[in-house]
Amino acid sequence: MSTKLLLASVLAILVVASPVLAAPKFTLLAYATWDYDMVNLDKVDPQYTGKGVYVAVLDTGLAPNWKDYFPKERIATELGKGFKEILTWDMKTGELVETGKIIETTFIGSTGSTHGTHVVSTILGYNYYAPADAASGFPLPPIFVKGIAPGVTIIPVKVLSDYHIPDAHGGEGPVVFGTDRAVAAGIDYATDLAIAGYRPMIITMSLGGPEPSPIIKKAIERAIENGVILVAAAGNEGESGMSYPGAYPEVISVGACGWTYEWYWPNGTAPPPRYRLWWLQESTYGYIDIPEDSAELVDQVYITDWSSREISGSGQELDIVAPGSWVRGPYPGTPGYSHLPWWSNGLGWYFGRNPGNFYYLGGTSMATPHVTGIAALMLQKNPSLTQVQVEKILKATALPIPEGSATVFDYDHWAEFSWYSNATGAGLVQAEAALNAS
Repeated sequence: MSTKLLLASVLAILVVASPVLAAPKFTLLAYATWDYDMVNLDKVDPQYTGKGVYVAVLDTGLAPNWKDYFPKERIATELGKGFKEILTWDMKTGELVETGKIIETTFIGSTGSTHGTHVVSTILGYNYYAPADAASGFPLPPIFVKGIAPGVTIIPVKVLSDYHIPDAHGGEGPVVFGTDRAVAAGIDYATDLAIAGYRPMIITMSLGGPEPSPIIKKAIERAIENGVILVAAAGNEGESGMSYPGAYPEVISVGACGWTYEWYWPNGTAPPPRYRLWWLQESTYGYIDIPEDSAELVDQVYITDWSSREISGSGQELDIVAPGSWVRGPYPGTPGYSHLPWWSNGLGWYFGRNPGNFYYLGGTSMATPHVTGIAALMLQKNPSLTQVQVEKILKATALPIPEGSATVFDYDHWAEFSWYSNATGAGLVQAEAALNAS
């Protein structure tokens, strides 16, 4: 029997070489980003940070140098864990075969992918410093990029692991994925923690597969029965439909949207060339502000062409959308893992001897943690909220996005994006409104 893989739902990766910031001994200025402001977080009462809420991030675990990015007190290392199914390789069929045997591993990710670190950065925020900015004429000092829910406690649960497959990628490096049993084990583990008293508990899954899984479905039902909130990526299959587990109606599913002013210059000049710091909503460096007026904001939102659509009559349900295009964050090591602290005074980031530590990623993987973070704010305010209630509030308070089209500068070219109502769910998630309704 060949295994059905669950792949992390990342669409596009843009390498922007830069070293990481070592854990600072001083307070960095905290800056908001386009995606932070697009979900109206700048309007949220600062007392709401997600404090007291646990978020189990089912993903690739964390990069070995995660302390460079995140406050160590926000990561529950004592609860972190990994789950991996042992697979065998059938030489005759050229397929991987499931064994059904799950082993427990560390939550520290491998060199294959640091996808989970990027996902966590959207929730918590992260330390950022890129000498490549200065080299390009934009001297940005070390900063802290604001997260959606910086006060939550992250439980890293690695369910996407390295597998070495003959001839994959030309024999270079591992392939990173998970199996149904590994993901189900991760869901059950987080549920067990919630039963043991680690609550409110949210499980966030920036991963997906093309078919329903009875094993995962059973774990989801058990989690909901025990008061756990589940959020998952809709997938990056566009018109081909949604991924599972996000497609299950009982799971809060998240599609991806973008901003029509991506890569624009502060004075409104359209690229090319691209403006390197467009992603920061900080007047010191100049920016086009995300509008506070709902009608004006709607006109600046587009749905990405790869964000999965809800197929009518399929039983799939797309709930909501969130920023998932060109989301900046830590993603050290491609190919392979390499870490060069900014304080080392090295030149690897300029001359290619270090593969870079901050990237833009695009995918519903990046949209999902925005909704997860907002759900955490809601649970801080009202810990008794159920899965049904959280989903209902998020959808009722979303900013409706009508079907339409937009011309957007997509890194190096102009592109036309078009979408219908099956791509928008209830609309763009709005943090302040959701919190007020909680």
